[in-house]
Amino acid sequence: MDSIVILDGRSLSVQDILTVSKGKAKVDLSAEAKSKIASLREELEKMISDDPGLRIYGINVGAGNLKDTPISVKEAEKYQIKYLLSHNCGTGKEVPLGIVRAMMVIRLNSFAAGKSGIKPDTCELMTDMLNHGVTPVVREEGSVGASGDLVPLSMIAAVLAGLDEAEAYYGGVKYDAKTALKKAGLRPVALGFKEAMGLTNGTNLMSGYMCSAAVDSEKIYILSNIAAALSLEAIRGEKDAFSKELCSMRPHEGIIKTAEMMRKLIKGSQRMSREAQQIAFKGQTPDTVQTRVQDRYSFRAVPPVHGSLYEAVQEFNRVLSVEVNSVTDNPLFLHDDETGELRAFSGSNFHGQPLASVIDHLKSNLTAAGLISDKRSFSMLNKYLSFGLPSSLAYDPSKGDTGLMIAQYAGAARAADCRVLSTPASVTSITTSAGQEDFVSMGSIGVLHLRKITENLKTIIAIEVLCAYRALEMTNNNEYLPENLTELGKGTGKIFSYLAGKLHQYKGDYYVASDIEHLTELLFSDEFFRFLSDELNIGLTVNKNVVENYL
Repeated sequence: MDSIVILDGRSLSVQDILTVSKGKAKVDLSAEAKSKIASLREELEKMISDDPGLRIYGINVGAGNLKDTPISVKEAEKYQIKYLLSHNCGTGKEVPLGIVRAMMVIRLNSFAAGKSGIKPDTCELMTDMLNHGVTPVVREEGSVGASGDLVPLSMIAAVLAGLDEAEAYYGGVKYDAKTALKKAGLRPVALGFKEAMGLTNGTNLMSGYMCSAAVDSEKIYILSNIAAALSLEAIRGEKDAFSKELCSMRPHEGIIKTAEMMRKLIKGSQRMSREAQQIAFKGQTPDTVQTRVQDRYSFRAVPPVHGSLYEAVQEFNRVLSVEVNSVTDNPLFLHDDETGELRAFSGSNFHGQPLASVIDHLKSNLTAAGLISDKRSFSMLNKYLSFGLPSSLAYDPSKGDTGLMIAQYAGAARAADCRVLSTPASVTSITTSAGQEDFVSMGSIGVLHLRKITENLKTIIAIEVLCAYRALEMTNNNEYLPENLTELGKGTGKIFSYLAGKLHQYKGDYYVASDIEHLTELLFSDEFFRFLSDELNIGLTVNKNVVENYL
């Protein structure tokens, strides 16, 4: 782990965050950031010392609806501990360690701007924890996505402060906070005024999970196109829906990009030729062969549906890139433009609505991609909707083979789950803090739903690819088509051959779950994406550097 990501508060990339989150790089604050942090803290302490009657939120008054309750500066250190104890209300599953590390990097980068009033030694300890592999135990549930992700960030802060109840991982083992720090050669820090609030008033649970989702959603977009292309080959589909001439008449970027990828995948396909479409498959009679006009929406509408996902991913990444270089805290300490004096500015930089909105938008577009994928799987299992593919893609129904009928059920279950999870969280505010915090983003709820949706999509896409692969395996031979019409597209042909070398070959029913799991891992693997890049020049299109570095 030789590389170092320098944090300056303004140039952190999602790529950097993912690198650190996976333990592939260390972090350090830039010299300028260290100077800003130290200078502001010194100036802030002087300001409080010079005017003991000054009331500043987070320093000498209570939190939330207790904002009008004075607290003696002498009690400041005790208040930090009381604040953390009362805010450690996290429940549910543990947040993955990589996400916790991402949260810490993003929080530290916010401090690098030198506007939060955090002490240098507190920032140094957080840096050392990242570099020595001390990762706090954080629970998923408890944040409402405003006033920052208070509860999960409090669990990180509790480790820095060495609270008895706090826990952290070190070397893959869970310890109490003090023991974990000691094993790494570190010691807890004594928090001063403003620090407990500064450590917790950020959007970092949301943005941490979003960094992971940036990778998953980009992969899902590409694999959705690949799955659709294989399915089109399976049903001998129509190519016109992806033509440059047609799609240029509606020049949304997502439509154009998606149609381009689809054309690249199916280019040269003889199986999708008009001649191949007119051949009766085994079990059909010539009089039952349908004259093609246009395919069902689930095949024909790939450019607008998948294209909308492309654009949602773009916007998601744009907002995320801004957020990880923002100062999400309250209050902030800034110099007045007119007087030059240091002042505390209370606002809402911690509010998660900008994130919650794009999270919900991405959720809905991922769900649409999942639903349309499931419809294609459904079609391939129906001989009337698939233009003659064997019913349920069963090898020999007379011997009791069921085929992939129930695999589609499994995909449908995941698709139905996505429908529920895609309900917008950003419009479900519940009032907190006695009405003082009366509109919250619930982006923290949305981002957990987003994570589950991406996991669902991985399975749904794998099931579609499995159906398409089985359909081609069964029918792309001279029992169904003349040899000259079995040629697949330049892209789909290579992908089919790649899968044939990786999947088990069966001629009857088998334990399908093993194939679904294996195919899911295979499709989303580093190896497969390198294959796509090397063999087909299909790269990551929305946030190329982020995902290539992640791989």
